[in-house]
Amino acid sequence: MKILLAIALLVFAGNVFAQRHPAPPGAPGVIKNNLIQIEREIGRANLDCDYRYFDRVEAEDFIFTDAAGGVSDKKQDMAGEKDCHKSDGTYDVDEAEVRLYGNTAVVTGRVTTTRKNKEEKVIVRHSRFTDVFVWRDARWQLVAGHSSRTPDPPTQK
Repeated sequence: MKILLAIALLVFAGNVFAQRHPAPPGAPGVIKNNLIQIEREIGRANLDCDYRYFDRVEAEDFIFTDAAGGVSDKKQDMAGEKDCHKSDGTYDVDEAEVRLYGNTAVVTGRVTTTRKNKEEKVIVRHSRFTDVFVWRDARWQLVAGHSSRTPDPPTQK
């Protein structure tokens, strides 16, 4: 009898958890497109110094690992607003792939950014990223990220 009661409690607890964290709405293709759009919005927010966007999309337990192995959390990321300078550059996401695992998604891709330096010369940088999102509170929240610069492609002659 005790085993039956324990199983019933586990099933009930699982149902309560599932109701509090429902799956993201939409077909997998729609969900993937939504996540890629979030990645593009992250790029726009970087260029525009839109820290309100980061405050919305980053989870409270967000962690970022940079190419040099440095680690920062949401509080540290948000503190960067004071040093941010708006840019009229570009932030293009391509080769994006999304893998869905229930309420979790892993997004990988390539980013090409262009900005002008102090001498007004256009600087182009390429990088690869991995971001992990969790569907919480009826929205995608970024819980972990990593970005690494990649070598510039060889110039065509």
